[in-house]
Amino acid sequence: MKNILIIEDDKHLNKGLSIALEKNYEVIPTFTISDAKNYIGNSDLILLDMNLPDGDGLEIIKYTKKISTIPIIVLSAIDLEAYIISAIELGADDYLTKPFSLGILEAKIKRAFEKINSDDLSIYKKDGLDFNFSENKFSVNNVNFDLTRTEIKILYALIKNKGHILKKEILFDFVWGFDDKFIDKNTLSVNISRIRTKLKPYDPIETVFGVGYKWNY
Repeated sequence: MKNILIIEDDKHLNKGLSIALEKNYEVIPTFTISDAKNYIGNSDLILLDMNLPDGDGLEIIKYTKKISTIPIIVLSAIDLEAYIISAIELGADDYLTKPFSLGILEAKIKRAFEKINSDDLSIYKKDGLDFNFSENKFSVNNVNFDLTRTEIKILYALIKNKGHILKKEILFDFVWGFDDKFIDKNTLSVNISRIRTKLKPYDPIETVFGVGYKWNY
């Protein structure tokens, strides 16, 4: 059974979430950053409050992403755009502002686990392209290059759906996984352009104008 680490200092909310989720998951309730760090390495998903007694939830996001790729869903009363963007850029997979619907949260948890279960593409090699998504190692004609977290997600989605047009809205959902009103619509095209530059002399990404993108290699 998948387990969910809850990091929430509001005891009533923590208990309520635990009761609601324990019918389908093993639940680990914690109330502080120091307590949570004892369980992160063995957790499958994190529900994270941002205002904690011993620090900011952003600290947990940074700490977790250094040691694991498990999804993090933020549950916070903070609805400031800059703060939400900071959480996402650090690696949060989703962000729900309080108060939130339990049904929506359960749907997002289910989707997060479905993404993990379908995550079967690890290594992609073709001619001069050599990508190892498990180790985040990428090279073109034996020359290594780096990709940002966002670029990796985009490249992964395109390759996994190679030969098929991937609509822009689907890419947005896969890459950012939360309400995209906080993301500039040009962000996707900018990241695609950066990926193309790094893949030269190959040009495997086709732009289907007004629709999306397709991996053709």
